[in-house]
Parts: sequence; C-alpha cells; structure tokens
Amino acid sequence: MSDSRTAAWDRINALSEATLGDLFARDDNRVERLSGRIGWGQGEDAAGIRFDWSKTHLTDEMLDAFEALAEASGFESKRAALFAGEAINVTEGRAAEHTAQRGFGSEASVEEAAALRARMQMLVEAIRENALGDVNHLIHIGIGGSALGPALAIDALTRDLAYVDCHVVSNIDGVALEAAFEACDPSTTLVAVASKTFTTIETMTNADSAMRWLRENGVDDPHGRVIALTADPERAVEWGVDETRVLPFMESVGGRYSLWSSIGFPVALAAGWEEFAAMLDGAAAVDAHFANTDRRDNLCLRAAFADQYYARVRGCQTRAVFAYDERLALFPDYLQQLEMESNG
Repeated sequence: MSDSRTAAWDRINALSEATLGDLFARDDNRVERLSGRIGWGQGEDAAGIRFDWSKTHLTDEMLDAFEALAEASGFESKRAALFAGEAINVTEGRAAEHTAQRGFGSEASVEEAAALRARMQMLVEAIRENALGDVNHLIHIGIGGSALGPALAIDALTRDLAYVDCHVVSNIDGVALEAAFEACDPSTTLVAVASKTFTTIETMTNADSAMRWLRENGVDDPHGRVIALTADPERAVEWGVDETRVLPFMESVGGRYSLWSSIGFPVALAAGWEEFAAMLDGAAAVDAHFANTDRRDNLCLRAAFADQYYARVRGCQTRAVFAYDERLALFPDYLQQLEMESNG
C-alpha cells in the first residue's frame, strides 16, 4: 500500500465513532447534506432515485478522508480507464464494457453495442408482429447473471401485463424445467438459450432437454424455436440455431453485467421494447452521474465510502438489502451474485 493510501487510512481510523443519535443532535441539516438524487427525463416524464446516507456514520470529516483515499488510489484514472475500454479486468485480461450497452464507453464499443441492440429490437418487434407465428410463452435458459438479471427485470416490470409468459430456468435439476414445461404450450413456445460461450454445461444440458421436449410434443424443427444469446454466435449456429435468431453481445460484457445486452431479450419481449429502452435510459443516467461527478457528490463513490467504512473500520461482515417493493424481491439475489462473482 502506498504511503498516501496508508496516511488516508490512518486518518480514517483516527476519527471518533459517534453514535447516530449524536450525529443528528449536532446537525439539523444532516439529512439534506447527506442525501442526493440521480434523475433522468424531463417534465412530467422526469424520474429519479433518492439516496440517503444520513443514517450511516459518515461525517464531513470522514468524507474528506475518504476523498483523500480515493485520490491516493487513483480513482479518477481508473474510472477513465473503465470508460475508455481498457483491460481493467486484470484476472481475465480484458475490458469491462457493460456501460457501452447503455451508451457510455469508447466510441467503437458504443457503436458496436448500438448495432447489436438494433438487431435485437428488430427481432423483438418481428416476434411481436407474429413473424414466427403465435408466441405465448418463452423459456429462458441460463445460469448466474444471465438468469438472475432477466428474472429480476421480468418480475419487476411485467407483473401487471406481459406480452409473453416467461419462465427463467437455471437449475440443472430437471424439476425446474418440468415446471416450465407444464406451464407452456410447446406449439407456441420460444426457447432463449443464454450462454456467453454457448458451452456452459448446465445451460446446454437444459437446452438439449428443451429441444427433446419440443420434438416429443410435435414440433418438427425444435431449433427453429430457439433464440441464442451469446458472445460466440458461430458456436450457436453450429449447435443448430439459425443465424437470423442469434443475438450476439460483446465478449467484454461480463455475465453478471449482461442484462443490458442481448441477455435482456426476454425482458424486451415480455415488457415491450419501450420499457426495455426506458430501463437502459435509467441505467445510463447513473453512468452519466458516475462518469461526470467528482468527489463526494458522486453518489456511487459515496456508497463505496460507506461500504469501506463499515467493512474496514467497524468490521461489519454483512450488508443487508431490504426490498420493500415486492416487485424487487429478486434484487438481493441479483446483487449477491454480482458482488460475489466480481470479488472472485
């Protein structure tokens, strides 16, 4: 650890640990000062999320010290490297370009992501216009982020109305697939196979089972009912998917961040393209805030400060996420997988 980082941590550790009651008692404006909002849209369509750190133990002195730590850690240069598409994923030696799916990143990557998104939009709209016949059900097969992301978004956005009945299956236990089969009519069912390499054992085993189910129930061309979501389109075509039904995404998009890519296909199909695009817009607003806001006013960075304080200073080993809106019931699961995989 560099001398400047050590000095910043020494400064943080030396700060007094006041109670929340004391912090509120001596600062009538604590809620206002430690709250912030990320918004998007304009006029009646304006939306946003409010963040409140007043119920944490963060103080002005602590924020000053964490700002020094961020500077000593090279935060700004590392943020720039992320958005420039540099190979910041050192364990895999590649970029992490999920932000390009939402319009932020290197120009070439943003253009590529936009082209792939347009391809997905055309297929989604074609399906909704009955180009593939009647489609009433979708079985989405994936694992990890390629299953948790779509499951979360579908549950959150389509409870009131869904164009298709979606079932997300990740478990290789046959009971999971059987439940989806029982709920679906094979003659009006599409199967989305989500695998970055199109070799994931659990996913491809379940995909083979789905093909057998379709065939045994009178579907002459089971592979013709498949939409492939992958970073290796050639392998998907070799497996039997028509190239017009392959929706690629960039190799530099990690599975845990892939909801924003073609892995979001079942969300777009179930909720409609406008809803999916609106979800991307909301994420892009957070990207813009993170990319363009400095120091403690950067709410994403401030969240990291709070995490570091509780983990490193107070020794907390658990972070609780409470989804009071039932439509976000899967949000803790999604976050847990994202963070655990990100941390190896």
